[in-house]
Amino acid sequence: MYMTAREQKLIKYLLNQNRYVKINEIAEYIEVSTRTVHRELKGVKSALEKYQLKLDKQPGKGLKLVGAYKDKQRLFSDLTYESHVEYSADERKLLILCAMLEAGEPIKLYTIANDLQVTAATISHDLDELENWIAPFGLSLIRKRGYGIELRGPEDAKRKIVGNLMADKLDVQQFLETIEMNIKGKNQTAEKIFGVVSRGKLLKAEKTLFHIKEKHGLSLSDSAYIALVVHLTFAVERIQLGEVINMNEEELKELKNTKEFELALALAKSLEEAFRVKIPEAEAGYITMHLRSANRSFKTDYSAEEIELDTALRTKKLIDFISCKTGQSLNDNHSLYEGLIAHLEPAMIRMKEKMSVYNPLTEQIKKDYFLLYMAIEEGVEKFFPEIHFPDEEIAFIALHFGSALEMNKQKINISALVICSSGIGSSKMLASRLKKELPEIASFEISSLMELKTKKAEAYDIIVSTVPIPYEGIDYVTVSPLLDEEDVKQVKHQLTRKIPLILKKKRTAQKQREPFPDMLDIARKIDHYAAAIQDILSHFAVEVLETEGSHENTVRHICRMLEEQGLITDARQMAEGLLKRETQGGLGIPGTSFALFHLKSEAAALPLFKTVDLTKPYEIRGMDGNVMKMSRMLIMLAPDDLSPEGSEILSLISSSIIESDESIRAYQTGDAGQLYSRLNTLFHKFIQDKEW
Repeated sequence: MYMTAREQKLIKYLLNQNRYVKINEIAEYIEVSTRTVHRELKGVKSALEKYQLKLDKQPGKGLKLVGAYKDKQRLFSDLTYESHVEYSADERKLLILCAMLEAGEPIKLYTIANDLQVTAATISHDLDELENWIAPFGLSLIRKRGYGIELRGPEDAKRKIVGNLMADKLDVQQFLETIEMNIKGKNQTAEKIFGVVSRGKLLKAEKTLFHIKEKHGLSLSDSAYIALVVHLTFAVERIQLGEVINMNEEELKELKNTKEFELALALAKSLEEAFRVKIPEAEAGYITMHLRSANRSFKTDYSAEEIELDTALRTKKLIDFISCKTGQSLNDNHSLYEGLIAHLEPAMIRMKEKMSVYNPLTEQIKKDYFLLYMAIEEGVEKFFPEIHFPDEEIAFIALHFGSALEMNKQKINISALVICSSGIGSSKMLASRLKKELPEIASFEISSLMELKTKKAEAYDIIVSTVPIPYEGIDYVTVSPLLDEEDVKQVKHQLTRKIPLILKKKRTAQKQREPFPDMLDIARKIDHYAAAIQDILSHFAVEVLETEGSHENTVRHICRMLEEQGLITDARQMAEGLLKRETQGGLGIPGTSFALFHLKSEAAALPLFKTVDLTKPYEIRGMDGNVMKMSRMLIMLAPDDLSPEGSEILSLISSSIIESDESIRAYQTGDAGQLYSRLNTLFHKFIQDKEW
């Protein structure tokens, strides 16, 4: 079966849309005119007939691909593995890049043109655009007549670009199909996949990563998962070829202090066992970069020693800014705050390391949420001036705010699983739109395609996905991430069809459900919350300390004082820990005269929060990297074995410090009585609002 790239793209789009699609929507997606779409449909109809599929055309509604599910899957599989294709411009550029990476020496331009069955002029134009792709990674093209074309740059950049561009330009379904076909024993070949890595090695690397992911609770978006799998596979192949990778000693030392480095070492060890190669420490460093820029959780817990208050402070200001711009208060939306923090922490690392992110909804979001997008663009420039946010990142942030702005709190009672390959932001927005349009849906759980195989599909009343699900036996409905009117009708139809089954399942569950929650577990949690609150309030104080000759001596003096008070067990160990923590990033709160010194250490005897006023202010580094004058130190310490409930209480204090300008002023100048009262109110409200 031969089809042009345009025909393939059109058919794939129709396969992915389980609904009627208008011609102008198709034209916009494949970037052609509506006249061209009409012209292409003749070839598409002919191709579909071979699979017992057809196009159903409804006036005013558009086109829909109809036929048996097994025939659609067969077509999708053939499209994925078709070898005789006319490549799109992006596919050609990717294949050219992969050819240069694999060759490691100059390649003649006419050779590439012949392989891809296009003219030399077309390849020359592709190379012009390819140079823009690779420039942010520190790579360049050497193009000389009689010499050929060659990729130049450091080995680490070559490895970095592979995973990023693969995830950016490749189809998630193709990746999943490769994995699933292998699981079912249908795909045992060792041919190259994506034009650059061995299919057999990729499958082995994916299995290794999946095992580590499950064992350590690692949560990755689908695109990040693919990027990391391809990166690992390519890295193993380069190591087997004897290619050496290096990393700056200072940069590697900094990465070793992160929590992801230990995970990277575990992954490297598993790869060594799987492929029988030696993974150098520098490669573990690059794996750490991937993990730091990609690791995210749908429900993130922030412990006292991990929260980056600079990011938190700037995120709060961004929320305030968007609230003013939209005229809707989002300041008390904790879900929005947590979601933004969970996205921005790895995103900032990603942008710093020039690791690209793929957001297929960027153009649609810019069009549908133009004013919100522009407000966010202005906000990130204002509060994150040192970082360049590309359009894709701004669009992801717009999804978070779009979700919060559309939130509807009606009481509803059906559970839904929302699946979206492009990440938590688009999933949250889809969930909130569903909640608004279908008030009978009470609860939503968000999953990526990768995580779906670990879930029990039958536990949900309805499954809504923005992408086709390649796993058998799952009843779901496909919609657009922005949920148009036709999508709403489809979901309502699905719910209507399943109502009898849903009611039967809920009646059965009601009979089996215990009448009361486990009070022993609740009592244990209450005990831990109470113990942490008691420790913090009973030892809270505002103390005045004579400023020493240096910052280091001042910190050591404070730790000796805490040891004398019986609040820590080892002043020397605690001081060294606090000073080391400070080298990882400034602790001063920008725009204030105080800093938060926080650490989790075995030298801490109990959870502690204290305020120390200095007799003589002096300069330290702020969280934004700028020098500031400090006159007050907030000390927050946690024992190594602190319970999750205790960590939650300390995290509550951290968040409250920067929740508003009024709060910042209180922590900057408030006396012992004022701050004790503030903490007392904070804890009282927390316990009162807690859902047990």
